Amino acid sequence: MSSEIVGLIAGGGQFPLLFAQAARRAGVKVVAVGFDGETDPDLALHTDEFHLLKIGQLNRLVQTFKKAGVTRAGMAGTINKTRLFTKVRLDWRAFKFLHRLRNKKDDFILRALAEELQSEGIRIESSTLFLPSLLAPEGILTRRKPNRREQADMDFGWRIAKSIGNLDVGQCIVVKDQTVVAVESIDGTDATILRGGGLCRQGAVVVKVSKPIQDLRFDVPAVGLATIETMKKVQARTLVVEADRTLMFDRDGMIEEADRAGISIVVYRGDGEAPQLRSSQDFLAAFSSPPAEAPPEPTPALPPLFVREAMPDALRVAVIGVGYLGRFHAEKYARSPRARLEAVVDLDEARARDTSERVCTQAICDYRDLLGKVDAVSIVTPTNHHYSIARDFLAAGVHVLVEKPMTCTVEEADHLIQLAEDNGCVLQVGHLERFNPAFQAIAPLVHHPMFLEGHRMALFNERGLEVDVILDLMIHDLDIVLHVVDSPLQTIRASGLPVMTPLPDIANVRLEFANGAIANLTASRISVRPLRKLRLFQDNCYLVADYGSKRAYRFSRENGGDGTAYPEIAVEELEIDERDALEEEIVSFLEAARQGRKPVVNGVHGRRALAVALEISQQIHRDLGSWHVKSYAPDLAAEGNSG
Repeated sequence: MSSEIVGLIAGGGQFPLLFAQAARRAGVKVVAVGFDGETDPDLALHTDEFHLLKIGQLNRLVQTFKKAGVTRAGMAGTINKTRLFTKVRLDWRAFKFLHRLRNKKDDFILRALAEELQSEGIRIESSTLFLPSLLAPEGILTRRKPNRREQADMDFGWRIAKSIGNLDVGQCIVVKDQTVVAVESIDGTDATILRGGGLCRQGAVVVKVSKPIQDLRFDVPAVGLATIETMKKVQARTLVVEADRTLMFDRDGMIEEADRAGISIVVYRGDGEAPQLRSSQDFLAAFSSPPAEAPPEPTPALPPLFVREAMPDALRVAVIGVGYLGRFHAEKYARSPRARLEAVVDLDEARARDTSERVCTQAICDYRDLLGKVDAVSIVTPTNHHYSIARDFLAAGVHVLVEKPMTCTVEEADHLIQLAEDNGCVLQVGHLERFNPAFQAIAPLVHHPMFLEGHRMALFNERGLEVDVILDLMIHDLDIVLHVVDSPLQTIRASGLPVMTPLPDIANVRLEFANGAIANLTASRISVRPLRKLRLFQDNCYLVADYGSKRAYRFSRENGGDGTAYPEIAVEELEIDERDALEEEIVSFLEAARQGRKPVVNGVHGRRALAVALEISQQIHRDLGSWHVKSYAPDLAAEGNSG
C-alpha cells in the first residue's frame, strides 16, 4: 500500500486489533473509528488516532477520515446484527443513506457504504490487506480426517451453503446424514452450531462458505478457536471452510484444540460446486493402489503444503532418504508444530533440493553432517543402509524412526536395540499398519483370536526390489499377527516363488502358535489388483480390517430369537476414526521421544517380525534348492522401500 495513512472502520472481535497491529508493523499510520458497545477500547493502544462513535453517525465517520487525510480504509470486525432491531439514532446522512437502499441485506448495505465513502474520496481496501496469512490454506489441517459419512455431508452441505449464499441469508449451515439441521440467520455462526448440533446430538458437519456474490473487501467469513469450542459443546465432528476466502484466527490454536477434541478441519477450494475432497498429504491413500504403480506421466503438480510454525520446544528432526516414502515423512514433520525440520538428506542432490524447497528446510547429501545437530531422525533409505545410519545416530544419542524391515539381519537389529537402551534413545520401527484406521477400529475388539487370514497383494513396482516379498510386504502382516496373538510361535510352513525378479515375488505362510492359534498369510507383488485385508476369527466373533479402503466390520453370533437352535448373525460396520496412518506414526514417535517412553512399535517388535520374516525367506530358499540371488543394493539416492 503506497499511502502512509490507512483508515480502519472497526467492529467487534480481535480482527480490528490484528489489522491495526499489522498496519503499524508495515510502517502505516492507522486512524480508527470504532463503535460504542461493539469495538474493544484497547484498540486505541494500537492506533495513531482512535475515535469512538455511535452506530448511525455516518457523517461524523466521513468527516473524521477526511480531517485525518485518509484516502484508503479497511473494514474489520463484527457488528451485532440484533442491534438493528433496537432503537438506533441516525444522523441525517445515515438516514438518507438507508432510506434510498432497495434492501437491507448485508452485502448490499456494505457495498452501498463503500460507494458512499468512495464519493468522498475514501476507497475501501481488502480487510486482509496487511494480513494475508490469516486466510485459510487449502487442505485437511488436522490429524483426524472426515469419514465417509462426513465426506458425503460435506459435499452435500457445500452445495446447499453456496445456494443459500446466493440469497444473502447466511454463510453457515449444519448438516448430518445429508440433512440440513440448521441455517445461519441473524444470530451468527456459534448460535447456528449450537442449534444444529443440539438437534442432531453428535457427529454434525459445520459448513461455512463465502457467498458467491460476496465482496471480500469486507464481511470475510471468519472462524477461530471459539468456533472449535462451540463445536465441542455439541460434539460436532467436522468444520468445512473455503480456501483463501475465510479468515482463521489463531489457526495453530484452532488446530491444536481440534486435534485434542477429534474434530476435522477441512479447507476446500471451489467456485460453487463441491470440489472433490483431496487429502494429498494422506500417505495411505496413495499407498492403497500406488506405490505398486509408476507415477502417471506427466507427474501432476503437487498441491501446496501447509507448513506449521514449530513450537519453542519442538524437537529438531531430519529425514534421511527422500525418495517416494521419505518425501511423505518430510511433509508430515513440516506439518507438525512439535518438530522443527532441520534438513532432508539424499545423495541425489536434485531430489533433496526439490523436497527441501517444498518443506522449507535445507538439503544436504551426507547424513553425518547432522550428528550433534538434531534430536530425532527418520531413516527412509534402502534396507541395506538402515543399520549403519541408525547405528551412527543412536550412538550420538539421537532418537530413530527406521522404516521396515529395520535391518538386514537379526544381529544388526539386536545391536541397534542395545545401542538405543544404552543411550536412552527411542528406537521405533515403521510398521505402518499398526496406525491404520481400520486396524485401530478392530484392535479394542480383538480377544484371543484363534484363526487369522491376511492377504496383501500389490501391482508390480520397481521400488523395494532389494528385498523379497516377505521383507517388502508380508512383514506388515507378520507384525500385526505377532502383536495380537499372545502365544509363542511354534511352527512355520512357507512356500514362495520368484516370478519377475531373482527374489520371491509371491509367498504363502502358515504360522502355528502354542495356544492352537493359526495364521495364514499370502503376499504378492505381482498381482493384477491391489488388496490389503486381515480377517480374525475368535469366540462368537469374526473381525475384518480392510487396510486399503479403511473399512472395518464385526460379525457376531447371537442366540436365535425365535426359539430355534439356529444362531443369528449380526453384521456391523465399525466407525472409523479417519486419520493419516503415517502422520499418526510420526506423531507417536515424536511423543515417545519427548516423553522418554516406549514407542508403539519398538525395536523389539521390529526385531521379532524381522526374525520370522527371515525364517520364512530361508525356508523358501531351501525349498527352491538352487537359488541364484542377484544383489540389489542401490545407494542412498535410490528409492526407499514402498511400505
